Amino acid sequence: MSLHCAIRAANLNRCRVESGGRFLWGHELDIWKAAVGSKYTEWFNKFGPVYRVKGALFHPDIVSASFQFKAPPARPIIGRLVGEGIIWAEGEQHKRFRRLMDSIFSAASTKRMTPDVLNVCSRLQTRLSQYLQDNGGDAVINMKPWTSAATLDIIGFVGFGYDFRLGESPEAKAIISAWAEQVKLGLGESAFFAEMVLRAFPRLLSIPLPALEAQGKIRRIIAELASRIMEDARAGGDVSQGYNFLDAMMKATGEGRMTTQETIDNNRSLAAYETTAGTLDFMLYELAKNPACQQKLRDELHAFGGEPTYDDFERPDRLCYLDAVVKEGLRMYPAAVHNARVTNEEDVMPLEKPVRLPSGEVISEIHVPAGQIVYTPHLSIQRMEGIWKDGDSFKPERWVEPGGLPPREQLPTGWSNLLTFNAGPRLCLGYRLGKCFILFSLISNFVFHDTAAKIDLRVVTVLQPIVAGEDEKGAQMPLRVTYAR
Repeated sequence: MSLHCAIRAANLNRCRVESGGRFLWGHELDIWKAAVGSKYTEWFNKFGPVYRVKGALFHPDIVSASFQFKAPPARPIIGRLVGEGIIWAEGEQHKRFRRLMDSIFSAASTKRMTPDVLNVCSRLQTRLSQYLQDNGGDAVINMKPWTSAATLDIIGFVGFGYDFRLGESPEAKAIISAWAEQVKLGLGESAFFAEMVLRAFPRLLSIPLPALEAQGKIRRIIAELASRIMEDARAGGDVSQGYNFLDAMMKATGEGRMTTQETIDNNRSLAAYETTAGTLDFMLYELAKNPACQQKLRDELHAFGGEPTYDDFERPDRLCYLDAVVKEGLRMYPAAVHNARVTNEEDVMPLEKPVRLPSGEVISEIHVPAGQIVYTPHLSIQRMEGIWKDGDSFKPERWVEPGGLPPREQLPTGWSNLLTFNAGPRLCLGYRLGKCFILFSLISNFVFHDTAAKIDLRVVTVLQPIVAGEDEKGAQMPLRVTYAR
């Protein structure tokens, strides 16, 4: 696995480094301004699997394939965004949360939520059909708010047992509005400077910056909703609907069960609906640009007949091309384009292959000091030409044709050998929920056509689709939509 490093320790300063870099902002401003992942890929090609990058505000960075590190460098920001739940926690607290969440997120528990997910898909199909009918059966639609509303609905049901009414409830409108505002604010260059300053001086998080205010608003809405449902349940009422994770967390027993505040914080972590929505947007985008792939998928779905079940999605032989489309979308468009960790203590990182330094010395491991930032550029690695043939091209067939995938030893561990869900002890808890129900419904009933709009990839918390030259409109995914025949 490739490594990228900007390193504090003297014995690591011999690694290759790109020339230049700004006095205050190092190479990080160049990375931020360039197309997402392009600088990492450029330097991989130029320097090989190990190289240094100058960090902003004199802060060193390192990128690695290892996950045996302590916590994100932006941990205070994460705590503000989603609370002090499993995403924020570390050490024994993280292990305790993980044990409890693993039992709640079992396959059997997830299967019980299938009716709620199918209900959301039916709502989305009905409302989109009505919109098309009102517009003569052929319309250019910004799919972004549609996918966001649907995924928020699913999170509402399975996370809280609460109905966000496909974006129409007051809470849903407030969450979606706050998120849209956060994205717009995050697209400006000032957002980069603010992030770097806050990383270096986390005490400044108390300053009422607009972007932080938007983050705080989302957090408050979810916390108030969870608190209201929990209070009602304790009073003998029943606000929640069906089986849901908040219910399960409240009923969990035994050593290490969560406190009320921990339960609320961990349910905030479940509310990252935009990661699923963004992935869906990019899958629809690629299918619109590749009509033959889209039709092949539609043919498979129509031949399948009826509604899918959880078991159908867990068995890729039942819907193999749908499974391939989803995996290819996740490979090309990971919601988290990179992963950042900090070493807990001085450590040694073994390299997959020996690396020759500029001095001529060949090394097979890197000594990393405590407190060192470690980056893994997911998007760059999952598109690297040396691993993935035609890595920048959307080719679902690679997942179903013999010899389509790279040799296993070149791939990371994790779900389908992708970094998308952060393999290892922080395996994304939502991977069982991030499957294909919405895509099945949309492609079965509608045809998505390319509008020739140029979509730029930008990162504001997660990967966002932005129409070139229209930053002021925030995230968009304009596609022409018609009925499937």
